[in-house]
Amino acid sequence: MNKKIIPLFFAGLCVLALCTCAGCVANETESGDDTITIIDDLGREVVIPADVKTVALSGSGSARYVVYLQAEDMIIGVDTTDNSTNSNTEARAYMLAHPEIATLSLLGANKAIISAELALGLAPDVILYSTEGAEGAAAADEATEQTGIPVVCFNQYDPAYEFDQFAFNIRLLGTVLGKEQRAEDVVNFFGDMRDDLIQRTPDMAMTEKPVVYIGGVSNRGTHGMTSTKPEFIGFTLLSANQKATGIGDTDSANIAKEKILEWNPDIIFVDLGTLNAAGGGALVELKTDSSYQGMTAVLNGEIYTVMPDTSCKANHETSFANAYFVGTILYPEQFKDIDAKLKADEIYTFLVGEPVFNQLNKNTGSLAYQKVDLSTI
Repeated sequence: MNKKIIPLFFAGLCVLALCTCAGCVANETESGDDTITIIDDLGREVVIPADVKTVALSGSGSARYVVYLQAEDMIIGVDTTDNSTNSNTEARAYMLAHPEIATLSLLGANKAIISAELALGLAPDVILYSTEGAEGAAAADEATEQTGIPVVCFNQYDPAYEFDQFAFNIRLLGTVLGKEQRAEDVVNFFGDMRDDLIQRTPDMAMTEKPVVYIGGVSNRGTHGMTSTKPEFIGFTLLSANQKATGIGDTDSANIAKEKILEWNPDIIFVDLGTLNAAGGGALVELKTDSSYQGMTAVLNGEIYTVMPDTSCKANHETSFANAYFVGTILYPEQFKDIDAKLKADEIYTFLVGEPVFNQLNKNTGSLAYQKVDLSTI
């Protein structure tokens, strides 16, 4: 090989490696005729218009990322999960900020089902399909075969634990929607929050930290005290002393009451989604169930509330807002500059365009981000 070429060859490899590490692997190529070819989250090559004007959405909570990208005005059809809202009970920040989404036409009669007839009637430039796995890819391919409309598959990864996958999908949608710069801003916003939470965590041995537990976590419905989230980011990013880590599914687990009593948490956080659970949920249980009365957290009144972050999949903006509140309780010195309610509205304003904390708080009994006096429950 020519000695002058060798340095250029290795320089090229270095540039490619840097792009790969930064999450900027090329997922777009020119196809001609005013189209581009992208590689979606399921590895499918999809030819789409170079200048997309309208999109229809399928899959639970599929409007969430489109709102993050400030492209909600491009949506002309949604699936059944985003086709309704109630401002007095709504837990999705993006739907409170943009209730007009619920008035749009349906793309399918059932959740995550794309109706060829309805799709042809709407005639969007692209269908964005929040899905995963071979079954999702097959459904997307079938929809395109029936309608001729390109279907781009994406997934709603957790930016706390699956940051690279999250970033890929935000950038993917940014390319489709012509919102590349906004996509970078969103990726950086979540990355900065994640880093900030981790960096604020003091260097302490786990045995020096209070034992914590979160109960009343919603998952396919509302639940009581025994429902928890093993990978609750308010604990994991802050290296909290949570005993439920690694038990069951990362998003939810049902813990035996005896195990909670054995852990005897010093501080308990309650997901306010529990208010709609049978019997009143976790707060009522903590007040009335005698088996919980001897726990350290109950005896000392160390019970705090966070907002529900699971509604049509995870609402990442609320997850991170919750984490900042938890930080103010666990590490008050490191989070002394944080007003959790103001921080929540800062996050909501950037991601969904409106400071919706007050309405979300009202929708959860005006109990969010505070210490609970069980005698008032």
